[in-house]
Amino acid sequence: MQDPQVGAFDEPGSDAAPTLVGRLARWLSDHDPGGIDSTRALHLAISFILVICLGYATSRTFALNLDVIFPMAGAMTALVLINFTPSASRRAEAISFGKLFALTIALLVAVVIAAPGNAPANELAMKLLLVPLTCIALYLRRFGMEGQRMGIALIIIATVAAVLHPTRIQAAWLLLAAVQGGIVTFLVRFTLGRPSALKVYSTCVIEAGETVGEYLRLLGTCVRSGVRVPPPPADMLERIKIRVRAALVNAAAEDPQAREYIEAVRSLVYRLRVATQLLGDCIPDPRGSEGAWRLPLAACADQLARHLERGLGQPFEETERMRKAIGRLREAAMAPDIPAQEQLALLRAVTAFDRLFLVVSDLSRLESVDTSRWHVAPGSAAGLITPGPPPPGTPTAPAAPQGMPFYVKVAIQGLVATAITTTLDLVVGLDHAYWATMTVMFVLGNSLGETYVRVRYRTVGTLAGAVIGIALVVGLDRNVWLLAAACLIAQMIGLVTQRDRYDVASAATGLSVIVGLHLVTGLGADGMVARIYETAIGAVIALVVSFVVLPVYVADQIRNQVVGMVSQCRAAFANCWPRKGSVPGEIGNVTAALSADLRQLSERLPHIGAETSLGHRSAGDVVTLVSTLEILITYLALLEDVAHRLDTLSPPPETVTILEAARARTLAAFDQALGLATPAANPGAAPELDAAVSVALEMATDQGTRRLLPFVADYLSFSEAVLRPLADLRALLNPAAEAHATKPVAHKELEAA
Repeated sequence: MQDPQVGAFDEPGSDAAPTLVGRLARWLSDHDPGGIDSTRALHLAISFILVICLGYATSRTFALNLDVIFPMAGAMTALVLINFTPSASRRAEAISFGKLFALTIALLVAVVIAAPGNAPANELAMKLLLVPLTCIALYLRRFGMEGQRMGIALIIIATVAAVLHPTRIQAAWLLLAAVQGGIVTFLVRFTLGRPSALKVYSTCVIEAGETVGEYLRLLGTCVRSGVRVPPPPADMLERIKIRVRAALVNAAAEDPQAREYIEAVRSLVYRLRVATQLLGDCIPDPRGSEGAWRLPLAACADQLARHLERGLGQPFEETERMRKAIGRLREAAMAPDIPAQEQLALLRAVTAFDRLFLVVSDLSRLESVDTSRWHVAPGSAAGLITPGPPPPGTPTAPAAPQGMPFYVKVAIQGLVATAITTTLDLVVGLDHAYWATMTVMFVLGNSLGETYVRVRYRTVGTLAGAVIGIALVVGLDRNVWLLAAACLIAQMIGLVTQRDRYDVASAATGLSVIVGLHLVTGLGADGMVARIYETAIGAVIALVVSFVVLPVYVADQIRNQVVGMVSQCRAAFANCWPRKGSVPGEIGNVTAALSADLRQLSERLPHIGAETSLGHRSAGDVVTLVSTLEILITYLALLEDVAHRLDTLSPPPETVTILEAARARTLAAFDQALGLATPAANPGAAPELDAAVSVALEMATDQGTRRLLPFVADYLSFSEAVLRPLADLRALLNPAAEAHATKPVAHKELEAA
């Protein structure tokens, strides 16, 4: 029998062979949901047009004889203000605008006072000044991304001043142009409409639920028809993760007071993804099976699918009907004539549907609240419990030794690299040495690996963008407005792609610079070629200096972060039910913050691969550490879900004793992984757990207690699964303790029961 449904669920709404426009639209939908950054790019384009027109009119009206430089100074201000102010609340953006505008005005006031003029000595002074300014700009990274953006803006403004080296009166007019550009940009950005990031985030979550609902609908159809159930497409789950992550960043920036609510929703979406993936793995093969379980299982899938397709923003009114559907599936799974393997899979499917039902119900309660009330804590707004602080006395891993901060090392690297590029300019006489100096600022990352990745993307991107720019200039030399439009579109592409596609952003920047300088200064072919090789010179110098002068290895940084996160996992798990003295219902989303931190670590893995190619041998171990930590956090989330479900069912004391013994075994494994337990400690052997399981099975005579056994089996299964990544972490973090490790003991009697 052919499986007609298998492969039909590639992606909701996607074509078999999408066109280039379709792929671009899909990329924007995933990485810029709701068009938050696209709207910012549109505001940049409108600001450019208004500032250039107004600047040109001002120059002509007052006969300034600055028809090109005056509008360019205003456009530069608009570019700095919008490009280096990420989407956030209007208040936060206004503060960022104010800081960047103050920095721009302060530098231009300094230029007015210094009045570089056209003398060779003044030009040399401006070039030499770029060296300490680069060091200061890189040091600003100690203040995080805001400091990094301020540093880049500082170098751009200083470089433009060094290139123009205006007289005092010209510098005063440029100051006026910057003020004019800042006012126009402020009015454009804060008066034109923009999408609400909170509503976009809510929509992304609802659409994620609809996507899962489509899969559940397919699952029910397959089970009812007796065809093989396809697993959840990896692409579907990955798109949910990417879209929700991108929307979360913008939503949290728009309303920081709603961060707690946003993180609660994100944590549930994460659990929804995991629960969907697990459900696809535990459905018995319905082909050739005449079991009575097929219709109840399909009914459970259809019931959840209907609610998800209707929208998570709607209240889950079919709660009682869903409970009855799960009850019928449980009864069918407990039938005595079902083969053991099929029955075990069905029992796990019952707990999987329970888990999905719980997550979908919580998401519906959160999503049904209007976004204007998201600043209210989740516990009071939707009845969800928020995590408490770790219990006192929780052991932590030993702190890593602290040396010179990375931002100091990077600042020194920038000082050396720009000194070399400036020396080359003075000795060799580069045509446009400021490109090499600016490249140093752009490609120097916070580690050697990051610098390597930036150098590669920046060089290749600049080459591609410059080649396209040269082709446009040659082909459209007489069409000034078309060239200006190409320059503007390139700036918009660079703004939208700079967060997730640095290579594309570099190419767009290279194209816009080539075309823009051709329009403004009449840059010829020699200058365009110089843009390519001088960028390459600056990139190579930055990479060599980053490798030789006080190298910063991201592998070392991440290793310390991994140790810290394992400590957090241990503390969070120790604070979870079931622990002695815990209050009923005290279950927190302990893996929410951990998975967010892990995402940031995973984004730096390409930098580690670069360090491996450059001979830093510990980088491979760190990649393994991060991957193992991801597995650990996933299993902890599953443990958390099962514990949540068991807690709501009020298990008897003998069942709680099993769970507490399993919890103690897991905590012992954490201690050994962190080097806090003696080498003789062996978390695999757990006699207390064995004894508790035996007692519980003997006392599990009533039907209610036996119905809890699948949940207990799930908890023990995940508890044992956690021991494997913990053993791997122990081997990587404490190799000397590996000789004392033994394999964990499985509890098959519970599965048989």
